[in-house]
Amino acid sequence: MSDASTRPKPSFPRQLLRAMKEFPPAFWGLIAVLIFAAFTQPQFLSLPFIMILLRQAAPLGIVALGQTFAVANRSLDLSVGAVIALVNILVSDRLFLGAPAILPISVALVAGLAVGLLNGVLITALRASAVVVTLGTASVVTGVGFLISGGAPGNAMSDTIKFLGRGRIDMFPVSAIFWLVTAVLSYIIFRKLILGRFIMAAGDNPSAARYSGIPVKQTLLLSHVLSGFFAALGGLLLSGLIGVGSLGLGADYVLSSIAAVILGGAIFGGGAGGAVGTVLGTMLLTVILNLMTVFGIDEAGKLMVQGLVIAAAAIIYQKSNAAR
Repeated sequence: MSDASTRPKPSFPRQLLRAMKEFPPAFWGLIAVLIFAAFTQPQFLSLPFIMILLRQAAPLGIVALGQTFAVANRSLDLSVGAVIALVNILVSDRLFLGAPAILPISVALVAGLAVGLLNGVLITALRASAVVVTLGTASVVTGVGFLISGGAPGNAMSDTIKFLGRGRIDMFPVSAIFWLVTAVLSYIIFRKLILGRFIMAAGDNPSAARYSGIPVKQTLLLSHVLSGFFAALGGLLLSGLIGVGSLGLGADYVLSSIAAVILGGAIFGGGAGGAVGTVLGTMLLTVILNLMTVFGIDEAGKLMVQGLVIAAAAIIYQKSNAAR
């Protein structure tokens, strides 16, 4: 009889604990926060308020999905905030006044792709740090935005763009539909397509992936292209949500997008959380920030709480992985 057949089965509590570790920190955090909200702010669980939360979360959720591709590949995209600001300028600027909405939308999305491509090329061709490269491109993109706008906020958004950010189909926010579509596409890429397997392999062990014949550089480049495109799409929806031009738009999305990814279980190079984890991380952040607003906590307090949540999630997830 083999050792495996004679080995006693783990106790039920141990099996339960092992099963719980398979879920990202955001899953348990979201359950805990929703239970807290149910007792302190019951309106959080009403259908109308859930729709409001989804509309608020959608732009960040899409940006964070793009960030997931970079983080899963042992990289980082610090230019997402600058891309969002540039998109806001492009879709609200006088340059496209009177033009069909499809024109500024197309230009904005292509701009996001271009920034992502530039990041990917510089990181792979120069073997430079993703932090340094994306921080540099963020500065360049910000400068381009100021050059286009002349340093002044753009005009109000067109009705089409406002509809993308604020509109509803029945009760469901249009922006949440975009988020759902991008989440499904991201899930398919990570779980069903060869690109996702390449990203996960390169993130887990770049050297082993390279020796296995995986095109590590091209995979990293595509990860940043996806991040740039998703940042542009998220910026488009955020611009429609606020309805006006704002030069500082997107500044806090750099930290928030990384936070959502980490809460979702993807520690740099691990990539375990994937699209589902990032969606949960985004919802957890959105609910926490809304609860703090209801309780009258100022922006400084929100930043501190957000930082503590990120640190706790990273520590818990790394320790749970080490214990496996």
